[in-house]
Amino acid sequence: MKPQLDERKCPMQAQICKAIPACPEGAILYIADEAAPLGGRIVFDYEKCNECGTCVTECCGAAIELK
Repeated sequence: MKPQLDERKCPMQAQICKAIPACPEGAILYIADEAAPLGGRIVFDYEKCNECGTCVTECCGAAIELK
């Protein structure tokens, strides 16, 4: 199972995202993107992800699910 982001629930702000620093593998990144509605995106590096689910419990917007 891999983490999936529901962008409708995510504030897409690096400063408030609790999942980024909580990830033990550093598999969650904030990418600045002028084309994104809020100026950036949250992305997962699936090669680093160990599917632990920490991101699911730490996500402040309940926007991450393991699928």
